[in-house]
Amino acid sequence: MKEYLFSEYLRSSTKLSNEQMEQLFKRSKVLMPKKGEFLLTPGQLCKHRFFIEQGAVREYSIDEKGREHLLHFAIEGWFLMNVNSIFFNQPSDYFIETIEPSRILLLDEDEVQHLIAEDSSFDNFTKNLLYEHIQVLQRRITSLQSDSAEERYLYFTQTYPEIMSRVPQLMIASYLGITPESLSRIRRELAERHYTPPRNS
Repeated sequence: MKEYLFSEYLRSSTKLSNEQMEQLFKRSKVLMPKKGEFLLTPGQLCKHRFFIEQGAVREYSIDEKGREHLLHFAIEGWFLMNVNSIFFNQPSDYFIETIEPSRILLLDEDEVQHLIAEDSSFDNFTKNLLYEHIQVLQRRITSLQSDSAEERYLYFTQTYPEIMSRVPQLMIASYLGITPESLSRIRRELAERHYTPPRNS
């Protein structure tokens, strides 16, 4: 089995054997999209789970006024998928788009379901992905309801320092639920207090 970040992810996050991991690899394919390519658009049914081997991806919607609302980032070692499609077989309301040239491992959902039918161990793998997704969304909802804009920004810089230097400030503002002007003000005020965002080690 060729070594990918996906191998590391499976070893650290699941109890799948090498043989079981090999089955996942055999049923996956590698995509090499350029920056700005769409993996999913509204109205489509998401048929894959996307694992980011290299690059950066975002999931977002556009409202009737043309404003973007960014739901998720995903970088190396992360999964991204449209949950409504994967788990509830509903068309997506979101775009999934590359932010950088990327290398992405695509897990076909039909193939995953075939594996689950053959071996229930794979069901735990898929459930863990859903649990992780719910946990992240719950944290975001709580933050949007309870934290100030500055607190949300500080949490983001401390939790995702590797993203800070790789995505435009406009996208970060959208993710935080604030305007670009508010983000600029927060950054300026923090700089005046000599706050330095952590760097990715």
